[in-house]
Amino acid sequence: MKNKQTILIAGGTGNIGGGAVVSLAKRGTKVVLLGHRPKHLETKAKYFHNILSEDGIKDNDIDIETLVIDFSDMQSVRNSAAEAMKRFPKIHGVIFSVGTLVQNGPTILPSGHEVMFATNVLGPFLFTELLNERLQKSNGLVLHIINPTYKKIDWDDLESIKNHKTTTAFERTKMMNRIFAGELARRYKGKISSISFHPSYIIDKKDPELKKRWPKGFMGFFWKILTILIAKHPRVAGEPIADLFLSYKDRNAINGAFFKLNRRIQKGDKIMNDAELGKRFWGELEKLT
Repeated sequence: MKNKQTILIAGGTGNIGGGAVVSLAKRGTKVVLLGHRPKHLETKAKYFHNILSEDGIKDNDIDIETLVIDFSDMQSVRNSAAEAMKRFPKIHGVIFSVGTLVQNGPTILPSGHEVMFATNVLGPFLFTELLNERLQKSNGLVLHIINPTYKKIDWDDLESIKNHKTTTAFERTKMMNRIFAGELARRYKGKISSISFHPSYIIDKKDPELKKRWPKGFMGFFWKILTILIAKHPRVAGEPIADLFLSYKDRNAINGAFFKLNRRIQKGDKIMNDAELGKRFWGELEKLT
C-alpha cells in the first residue's frame, strides 16, 4: 500500500492499545505490538487478526508484527530499539499505552529502579530518545495514553521508593507521562509531534485473559464494579487514536495537544504546559538513562 505507515504500540496487548491495533490495522497500517512475553505477543496478534477477519478484512491486508521489549530493563529497551531500527526503515509513530501497576511495593529491580517507574516512565523515555532520528525522518507522532490525576513529585524520591503507596506511586508515574509528553512536544517542535490522549475507562470484556489483569483486594473489586457500570469497548478509544495518526498530514497542527477521545481540550493541560517542570524532569530522566 502506497505511503503505508508503521506504528509501534507499547501496551498493544492491553485494552486501549488493543483497540488502537484493530482500528489502525483495519485502515491498512502496519502495526507492531510491543511486549515482554513473546508467546503472549503472538497469541494477541492472532487474536486481533481474527477480529479483523471477522470484520471482513482480507488476510493479505492485515499487517501485524511483534517486537519483544521489557520496558523495566534498560538494556532490553536499547536492544529492542536497535532491532526496530533494523526492521523498520520508517517509523511514523509510537503509542505508549504502558501502565504497569504492582501492589505491595516498592518493588526494586536489580538495576535499583522501582518497577512501576522504570516500566511506565523511564523505559518509554529511553525508547523514544533512541528512535528520535528515525521518528524525525517520518514526521513522527508520539501518543501518550494518560491518566489526568495529579500527584506531587518529590525530587529526592522521584521513583517513590522511600515513601511508597501503590495507588499514589502508580498515578504519579501516569502524571509523569504528561510531563514527558509536553516536554517532548516543546523540545522537538517541528521535528516530532507529541500529544496526550485520555481514553476514559476502556475494557475488552471478551479478553480471555481479563481475569488475570485485576489487582488484588479492594482495588480489584473496585475495578470490576467500574467495568460493569461504565467500561467502554476498546474501539471507542481505538478509532479516535487511528484518526489522530492518519488524518493529519501536518502533525505539527496537533503538537502539544491534549485529547479526550475525539475531542481536543482547548485549554490544554497544566502539567503538559509547565515548561519549567518539563525541563527539570527531562534532565532527571537523562541522568537516570
